Amino acid sequence: LRAALRELAAAVEPPVVLLGHSLGGIIALDTLIEAPLPGVRLLVTVGSQAPFLYETGALPHLDHPEPLPDHVPGWLNLHDRRDLLGFAAAPVFPGRAEDIATDNRQPFPAAHSAYWSDPAVYRAIAERLP
Repeated sequence: LRAALRELAAAVEPPVVLLGHSLGGIIALDTLIEAPLPGVRLLVTVGSQAPFLYETGALPHLDHPEPLPDHVPGWLNLHDRRDLLGFAAAPVFPGRAEDIATDNRQPFPAAHSAYWSDPAVYRAIAERLP
């Protein structure tokens, strides 16, 4: 998956935005940590477990408490307090990740997919597009 993501990102004219939901956010972040993707200007994770995996030592290419490499681009992380699989990133990566807490008004597990019916999610992403 990481190799395919690298190839895809390299084939797209910059600026590139990587957007990953749940496991996709983990893969996107870990791919960016592993090596620079020069065209990528923004990482957007939605309902992602990446911060939790990092804190528990389970993120494959970054051991806790090492900081994010400098080549990781700006990072917007969206999470919902009712989504038990979505985690805040800013407290874990201070100054490197920006969190937006949403309220999709859905109980878990529906909250994990409800981001895509929330206009605030799209606004937050659009406001940060390069």
